[in-house]
Amino acid sequence: MNEILQFLNVFVDGRGYAGRAASVELPKLEAITREFGAAGMSAQVEVRMARHQKLTASIQFEGIDPTLIGLFDIAQGREIGFTCKGSTQDRDGATHGHSIKMRGFIKALDEGEWKEGEDAPLKLDLALSYYKREHDGRALIEADPINMIFAVNGVDQLAQHRANIGR
Repeated sequence: MNEILQFLNVFVDGRGYAGRAASVELPKLEAITREFGAAGMSAQVEVRMARHQKLTASIQFEGIDPTLIGLFDIAQGREIGFTCKGSTQDRDGATHGHSIKMRGFIKALDEGEWKEGEDAPLKLDLALSYYKREHDGRALIEADPINMIFAVNGVDQLAQHRANIGR
């Protein structure tokens, strides 16, 4: 049995939303590739291009929250911090802390369908410029496209590329 998510908390711009955040769709990490084929090869292969797809996420809340709605804007320059913290438990009973730190802006604010007698949904679709995934305080992946950083298990895979171009 793998680790099973037992508890979840969400923080937006430093404010906690325990009991109000219903679900989180975390960023999908996907390498950018291109096809490569040359003489002597029997087929093309995909080659990684030292880049990844843009980072997006979404958070679903239950109930109307004027503070969250007030974070939506269309002007360039302001970014918001988003943090998801989870607690898992494995088959041996040990618990583990998980943290996903993200920074970006609210690309879409979706208040969905209102039904009398039910919580009004609020979904935030996020466009991200930073992502860091930790397990028990250890960084697993850090992606900072603006600063050309992509680290896996603490090893920055773009460090030599930055040095090669004088960054």
